[in-house]
Amino acid sequence: MAYSFEARDDNGPIAVEDVIEAMRKAYKGNNGVDAMQCVAEKFQSLAANREFIRDALVAELKRIAEERNLGSFAPQSFIIHRAPPFSLRLNLWLPSVGTSRKVEQEARIYSYGRAHDHNFSLLTAGVAGPGYRTRIYEYDCRSIEGRAGEHVEMTFLEDTKLTTGKVMIYRPHHDIHVQIPPVEASMSLNLLIEEKDIVETPQYYFDLETSALVPMNDNEVGRRVSFLEAVGHFANEDCAGVLFDVARQNRDPSIRAAAVQAIRTGFPDRQPEIERLVAADPHPLVASETNTPLA
Repeated sequence: MAYSFEARDDNGPIAVEDVIEAMRKAYKGNNGVDAMQCVAEKFQSLAANREFIRDALVAELKRIAEERNLGSFAPQSFIIHRAPPFSLRLNLWLPSVGTSRKVEQEARIYSYGRAHDHNFSLLTAGVAGPGYRTRIYEYDCRSIEGRAGEHVEMTFLEDTKLTTGKVMIYRPHHDIHVQIPPVEASMSLNLLIEEKDIVETPQYYFDLETSALVPMNDNEVGRRVSFLEAVGHFANEDCAGVLFDVARQNRDPSIRAAAVQAIRTGFPDRQPEIERLVAADPHPLVASETNTPLA
């Protein structure tokens, strides 16, 4: 289950460099969760460093004030420190108040009510405010193909809150959680690791009422899938080679499946090649999403 470390009274602030150095010693390149358990107390102390948090907020405010192009701006979550393969992210959480339109918009921004897992190890600490509530479930990612609507066996673990000073570690591809708005404005700090082998497995959203996978149409993967499905209607021979490369090489099986669909749409006479391509794919999602029977 997700690991929790309650707030401590002896939580003197430390510098960000101390946390990063501790992570470099603890992380052996193969288990981010174990390394995060080793540095959890230091991370609590970093979250208590008011000067560090204040400087991070001021830096983001200055970026907004000085930059005209804010295409990468996210109102709720932003990177405040990078030391590859580690990065720190600050998150702002607001209660659901105001007009129904405002509540709906902020629910999308903050992902409130959307059960999801992570395709990275996540260490998070409550920095300020009462913190969002979260319901946590667990599942075995090896038991699913990744199809929209696919049934998922999941087990409820706990209903908890990320209060100030508390630290939690979410296991990639095991812990599912749904965030519920805090009663007052809150802030959290995340430590992320670029774990290539883990990131190559897709992140999923879940319908908790039906225990089913939900299509991810409004994230980066969903946007690429939509583009590929559309471009198949306009593809010519110049596009064919690129589409075949995507279908063979992309790390995400849903993107590979979308590339196969685009090839089928644009080049229906290449069905034998498509069948060989799907048969060679290691993930069953590609065959099921493209309705391609395997020999």
